[in-house]
Parts: sequence; structure tokens; C-alpha cells
Amino acid sequence: MLARPSEAGLEFGLAVTPSGCLPTGASLPALMPPDRTRGLSGTELISLGLFLAAAFVIPLVAGLVIDQVAHTTPLGLLAGLVVGIAAAGFGLRAQMRRYL
Repeated sequence: MLARPSEAGLEFGLAVTPSGCLPTGASLPALMPPDRTRGLSGTELISLGLFLAAAFVIPLVAGLVIDQVAHTTPLGLLAGLVVGIAAAGFGLRAQMRRYL
């Protein structure tokens, strides 16, 4: 008859040893703090993408609205485009400063 996994010293497919009884040359993996130099996490990338989209689109739409109201067709669009690119660039630099 086979012993149950917990009686055989196996739990979840891993050998269970008392804390002072590691095989010679073996070591436990150390818990490492998150390394901020490795890059952005998924949620940080999503928030950066949403920020860049908003920083670019909101001034662009505002420029189009100004063009419709003031009848100054390409000036508002161009001004919104310049402001949007500048806002996105400065915002990107501010958020990436810790990685530079």
C-alpha cells in the first residue's frame, strides 16, 4: 500500500524537510524586494498609455471646438496639436524620470 503524500514527506509535489535539514549546498531562495530598475509593470504601462492618450486628445478636441466657435479653421487645430504634443512629452518625461 502506498503512503499518503503527507505521510511520505511530500506536500504539493515538493519534498518537505525540517528547517535545519537542507541538503549540502542547498539554500532557500531569498525574498527579494521589487526591483524598480527592471522597468514598468503592466498597470503602470496601462496608466501611462491612458495618460498619453488623454494628454494628446483633450487639447486636440479643444482646438477643434475653438475652430468651430471662432471660425478660425486650422489655427485652433494646430494650437491644440502643439499643446497636446507638449503635454504628452512633458508628462512622459515626468513619469519616466525615475528610470532615466
